[in-house]
Amino acid sequence: MAKGKIERWFRVVRTSFLSYVRDTPKLWELNEWLSYWIENEYHSKKHGSTGQSPFKRFTANMECVRPAPDNLMDYFRKVARRKVAKDRSITFEGKLYEAPVTLIGKQVELLYHDNDPDNIEIKWNNESYGIVRPVDVHVNCRVKRDENNKNDVIITTDGSGYKGGGLL
Repeated sequence: MAKGKIERWFRVVRTSFLSYVRDTPKLWELNEWLSYWIENEYHSKKHGSTGQSPFKRFTANMECVRPAPDNLMDYFRKVARRKVAKDRSITFEGKLYEAPVTLIGKQVELLYHDNDPDNIEIKWNNESYGIVRPVDVHVNCRVKRDENNKNDVIITTDGSGYKGGGLL
């Protein structure tokens, strides 16, 4: 039955729309004409068996149509899997990013869009750990690593920590 509906659509397009196309238009012109024809003729013409136009029939039960969720674009992100290094860094598309300390040594997922390279979400065990940032070498160099693989971030407030590239 569904195949018959699409074949009926193609027949209507051939007989009602394409019969009026005289010359060979450019593709963008044909698309504009088709959009105009659908909006102004096809959607407004009453169907023989239902007594309603296709647009009226579709919109008669709009309460059944759910709106798209606010985070619709999140469903179309790509996924890349990476292992977080001991210095809590991740390499992705030639750039170095920082991961949370708790994810060191773990296989994580990076969720991203090709057109938004600065917005990369990091997840582990289906839990989001936020958006990764480019590596800050001054903070990353303070990550203490010991033989028991316990990692702590050393933050010094007395000025005894990293002072930059000064000469001795």
